Amino acid sequence: MSAHRSRKKGFTLIELLLALVVFSLAVAMAAGAFWSILRTWNRGGELLEQLHYGEFAMEQLVTALRGAAWFPSKPSAFGFWLDDRGGTSASAANEISWVTSGSAFLPPDSPLQNGLHRISITVEGSGPDRSLVVRAWPHLTESEDVRPSQIESRPVVPQVEGFSCEWYDFEEDRWSQDWETTNSLPKLLRVTLTMQKRKDFDERLQLRRMIPLEVAALLPGTERRDRSQAPGRGRGGGEGGEGGGGGAPAEETRPAPSTDGGSGGSGVRTGGVSRTRSGGGTSGPRTNSTQRFDFGGRR
Repeated sequence: MSAHRSRKKGFTLIELLLALVVFSLAVAMAAGAFWSILRTWNRGGELLEQLHYGEFAMEQLVTALRGAAWFPSKPSAFGFWLDDRGGTSASAANEISWVTSGSAFLPPDSPLQNGLHRISITVEGSGPDRSLVVRAWPHLTESEDVRPSQIESRPVVPQVEGFSCEWYDFEEDRWSQDWETTNSLPKLLRVTLTMQKRKDFDERLQLRRMIPLEVAALLPGTERRDRSQAPGRGRGGGEGGEGGGGGAPAEETRPAPSTDGGSGGSGVRTGGVSRTRSGGGTSGPRTNSTQRFDFGGRR
């Protein structure tokens, strides 16, 4: 009787095999879930790293652009330059240059921090070494003597795919890259920074800001040279009345961004509208400090 009872207390080979199979399946499922979580964590960390680099570049860019300087004594030395290499594609290598003040994009020991200087931003390199690079030099240096390509560049953001810049033409109500002058400043810019595509991601990270140049609203004349005034625009334009940079039809509404405050400067995000007053110039975006910029020539 005791031997019969002892046989009932044991496990058969089939039961052991079934238990081993169930245990193996549980371990496999747990390991798969663990590696999936770990891979997602790593991908999220890479994306956050790219976002950190991109946000840093945008904050510095907003600060430098909002600190743009212009003086009528020598406008050619303070003009805005735009080279639209690559257009607005994801791999564009636009180059912009302007005179600014402050320490944005400058190393801590740079002697240019204490005054005005000209800065140039573009994308250089290829593959993993493609980066957003900055050049800076004294702003009163004649353009015939010094060209940006002759100045040593300093990489500021790695793994950048492209950089593009557009300015808003308030006369034609559109974004444009046809900047024809070197002795003036645009009133509103839209800059786009595209980061390189990660191996495990389907899309590239793209950051965009719209930045009003406060000093540009005070500049005399138009934004581009050789621009003919269409009927109803500019001085003596009849219906458009008298506007600093060209009037607009009365009571017209158009898409325009509202400003976005951020550290190191304020960008502008889309979503708002600006309305033109009857017979007057265009009223621009409202800033966080409740200022309203009149892009027709006064603030």
